[in-house]
Amino acid sequence: MTRDSLEVILFDLGNVILPFNHFQIAEKLSRFTEKEEFRDPRKIFSYLFDFQNGAVNPYEIGQLSTEQFFLSLKKELRLSLPFEEFKPIWNDIFWENLEVSEMVRSFKGKKRLGLLSNTNPLHFEYVLSKFPVIQLFDRWILSHEVGFKKPAREIFERAIEWAGVSPDKILFIDDMESHVAVASFLGFRTHHFISIPMLKEELSRFLI
Repeated sequence: MTRDSLEVILFDLGNVILPFNHFQIAEKLSRFTEKEEFRDPRKIFSYLFDFQNGAVNPYEIGQLSTEQFFLSLKKELRLSLPFEEFKPIWNDIFWENLEVSEMVRSFKGKKRLGLLSNTNPLHFEYVLSKFPVIQLFDRWILSHEVGFKKPAREIFERAIEWAGVSPDKILFIDDMESHVAVASFLGFRTHHFISIPMLKEELSRFLI
């Protein structure tokens, strides 16, 4: 691929730009539950983040407001904490991969940059305020705004609509193999993110 044939770079957010630890949410919430079974953080983790049936899923596709999501958790987990104490438990799980952020900065003005993320209003509001690299993107395509989560093809189609180019002119970078597989099927150039050296090697193939 030549330099000019690649027009858009589409990044995943979690575990690419911002590594995170969902399990610490479960650990902290387990201290506030009045329900015996949920004193085991693993039970809370499964309840919240199960791929198919996790309680977070409706929140991450915009079917629940933040208030509705919190109240449903408070009821189901029997949590004895107010929303203002819940927010930092829910949000303070991210840190920055500085090398990836530096790559994003180096691409700014050279390629159009998109962010394609499975996320929710609380998390995105938090990372937007805490990590300036998020502001560098030309477009955020967020699951809770478009109503679909990766690997649903619809969220990738929204990315193509925004980009306004054929998928083979878009490089999609994600840490989840299932997401990369769908993007590849739809015609995107793809990279399954595992490490910084592998990403740098891949980008060198695209003459960036």
